[in-house]
Amino acid sequence: MRSQRLFAALTGALLACALPWAGPQVAQAGRVFRPEMAAAAPTIITAAPALPAGPGRSCGTPEPAAGEAQGVRSALRRWAQENATRSTGGTVRIAFHVITGRGEGALGDGQIEAQVSELNRDYAGTGYRFALASVDRTEDAGWFKMGPGSRKERQAKQALAIDPAHRLNLYSCAPGQGLLGWSYFPWSAPESDVIHGVVVHYTTLPGGTAPYDLGRTATHEIGHYLGLYHTFQGGCVPPGDDVDDTPFEATPAYGCPAGRNSCPAPGDDPIHDYMDYSDDACYSEFTTGQMDRMRAIVPVYRPSLFLEHLAFAATESEITPGAGSEPEEGRVLAYRGAFPNPFRAETALRFTLPARAEVTLKVYSVTGQLVRTLVEAALPAGDHSAMFQAGDLPSGGYFAVLRVGRVQMSRTLVLVR
Repeated sequence: MRSQRLFAALTGALLACALPWAGPQVAQAGRVFRPEMAAAAPTIITAAPALPAGPGRSCGTPEPAAGEAQGVRSALRRWAQENATRSTGGTVRIAFHVITGRGEGALGDGQIEAQVSELNRDYAGTGYRFALASVDRTEDAGWFKMGPGSRKERQAKQALAIDPAHRLNLYSCAPGQGLLGWSYFPWSAPESDVIHGVVVHYTTLPGGTAPYDLGRTATHEIGHYLGLYHTFQGGCVPPGDDVDDTPFEATPAYGCPAGRNSCPAPGDDPIHDYMDYSDDACYSEFTTGQMDRMRAIVPVYRPSLFLEHLAFAATESEITPGAGSEPEEGRVLAYRGAFPNPFRAETALRFTLPARAEVTLKVYSVTGQLVRTLVEAALPAGDHSAMFQAGDLPSGGYFAVLRVGRVQMSRTLVLVR
């Protein structure tokens, strides 16, 4: 279809899809608010102004940042070269957050289960499956109308997000400005950042409001979460959406316009592709190239997604010295992570101990295999550094686990060539 397509990235890009209709159903839900789930405040990335609403879906996407895009291209190319025969995939565990406002937006368990079933149908053949890990319900009128990049979004995700590195957090609400949903690209923030996840309008779940009533808004947005662009990214100009087997497309397709061909390059527009703007009933496929891209994105940028949470989510504010120890004045347990990161051959992992303690620092692959033991000793209070030399390891994602007493913390590392 295309002789050569370069990977392109929208660094920190936000995907906000507009809904051309109103009139949601009214229901009732009880309040569930869990401040103990609050995480560190993420960096909010604001999108470019949305395009004017058209006859269907409409999105606003910032232009790619060329320097960052090149980094993504290099990382994905290297991973593909070094893992040509590697099979990737797994089960994505969903933490579903139903947000209601003034009795509006309630979803039953049956609708949520139907949404997960739809995702499994749509992603069949990609190597990904979806499983419902948890459901919670929150009544908050402000969060119910949150928009992308807003203070309300940050507040909601800080309070509700569950283990973003190991869970796909899926939020339902009724965003303002007619928004259908949005997501963030994997490289826009560290995988453990609460900003990650997918937000959808609650009426887009199966049984909702036509023509977006089959649950495929979530399919579309999860595609972005897994690193896919819109099929019309870049219009008729290479590299387009950076997938070889999707035809170039000048503008979004609305409805289901059979035979549409908006570019001079061969091939009709991919109106049935989940990453176009067609109606839900028109959607039916991801291309082989899109599947390959998603399979490369996860080990590089979401390496913990398929791993079980191993108590790595503790924040520095939760860490205290071991029993019977007295921290030196001004010292707290801090895991500063790696510098540089991403890195090419070696990187330094830095941490501070408030008191003498038994310490282990180990590096694991994305499959959970131990690849290095960097520290396994009793260390005095103070600042410490351990060098991770990875010249013999393939590029991709790793995680470095620091254990101090009964506390574990992890940091994601990205090795590039």
